[in-house]
Amino acid sequence: MSSSASSPRFYELDVFRGIAVFLMVIYHFLFDLEYFGIREMPAWFWPQQLYGFPITIMFIFIAGVSLALSASKTKDAETLTKKLIKRGTFIFAVGLIITAVTWIYPHDGAILFGVLHLIGISTILAVPFLLSFTKEAQISGKYKEKSAWLLPFIFGIAVILASKIVEKMSGPIWTVPLGIHPYGFYALDYEPLFPWFGVVLIGVAAGAWLYPKGERRGLLSFLKNEPPVLKGISWIGRHSLLIYLGHQPIILGLLWLLSLLN
Repeated sequence: MSSSASSPRFYELDVFRGIAVFLMVIYHFLFDLEYFGIREMPAWFWPQQLYGFPITIMFIFIAGVSLALSASKTKDAETLTKKLIKRGTFIFAVGLIITAVTWIYPHDGAILFGVLHLIGISTILAVPFLLSFTKEAQISGKYKEKSAWLLPFIFGIAVILASKIVEKMSGPIWTVPLGIHPYGFYALDYEPLFPWFGVVLIGVAAGAWLYPKGERRGLLSFLKNEPPVLKGISWIGRHSLLIYLGHQPIILGLLWLLSLLN
């Protein structure tokens, strides 16, 4: 997610997101090798141990930062609300397509509430925390730079702490988005609102603190010109959704070709 087309992009966020995408592709390649019985990975193999959880944090955190930036570049609360509801609905709908595809194949471990479902719903749920970031709020004085980050940070921490209680609960399948699920529930990708909406809110808080009024703060102000060496990875970050949707079919196709050669 990013600010509007008329707003300047902050290439450091694209680089950060691009690194996450690159690691995700490697992780999923290794995961598919083992999941489809092509090559068993030893338990100590470091990519299997280190990639999954940090990649998820990177994606979800940067989504929150991007929400703060998008809000700071939006005219008013009404425009922001409509924009984020539209964006969140679109991302969630893409997540539902992934649900449908994984329900058909491989079915075992279908993705009912993965990272796209989470970001889509979180984009809408985060609206109340972002209304004071708009240009109208900045002009009217409702935007308080020193405290703008505080409310989403506090709520983010509260959601993460509450997840310790929620994760001990069990319930019907329709409570899966909350982190409550039936015994024996399994999914290939599962990021429920507890605790991950908390990570989104902490990202919002970080965005408000690092980019007050949509401008770089402190040392970040020196990051004006993107180094040529980073352009490739930032390009990946700018097209993260497309790569997210397309990388698994490509990986599975390559593995199928490899299986024919063996």
